[in-house]
Amino acid sequence: MIRVAISVEGQTEDEFCKRMLKPFFREKGIEITSIIITTKRKRCGTKHKGGCVNLDRIRSELSKLLPNFDYVTTFYDLYGFDINQQLTASELELKISNLFASRKLIPYIQQYEFETLLFSKPAYYEEYFSEASARTKFEEIVNSCGGVEEINNSKETAPSKRISNIFNQYNEHYDKVFHGYSIVEDIGLDTILLQCTRFREWVETIQNLTSNSST
Repeated sequence: MIRVAISVEGQTEDEFCKRMLKPFFREKGIEITSIIITTKRKRCGTKHKGGCVNLDRIRSELSKLLPNFDYVTTFYDLYGFDINQQLTASELELKISNLFASRKLIPYIQQYEFETLLFSKPAYYEEYFSEASARTKFEEIVNSCGGVEEINNSKETAPSKRISNIFNQYNEHYDKVFHGYSIVEDIGLDTILLQCTRFREWVETIQNLTSNSST
């Protein structure tokens, strides 16, 4: 059994890994362990788990994980980074990779945040809200942005902000932890993998570790 640590940004990602990715990978001979990154930033409080991720904190966190697992990967939102420059998800992955000269490290940055995955099935929201208009709202966002993983204009129109706005229109409050995982679970991993190419490539990279270990 290959042991893989996933350093995650927060509770929602942790639940997603434990309850969806863990059984998925276990069937393929891979045992994953998700670990929420601990951040220490004044603006986040004296000690805070999740959010305000930066390269120094990642270096410290991953240096503790790499000696204890066969592989280590990351699952951070692009918008969760505390960094003084505009970088793409791929550019941040490269920066994380450059922190360590290790073949065991598989950096992954979610573009643009976890809520991206919740747009994988607009039809789900017609049933959720019992309103056909809800499906239309989600479809229009996906189509106007050019795909599920391209939903973004700015931090003000990020996937989570868009979802929260739609929930408000139906007199419901969007809760990241409660709704985030439960909706993804209802949508299903197969649908998410089909609609989110970048996310699928990350999952396939981990899945292919079993082939690499046998060569």
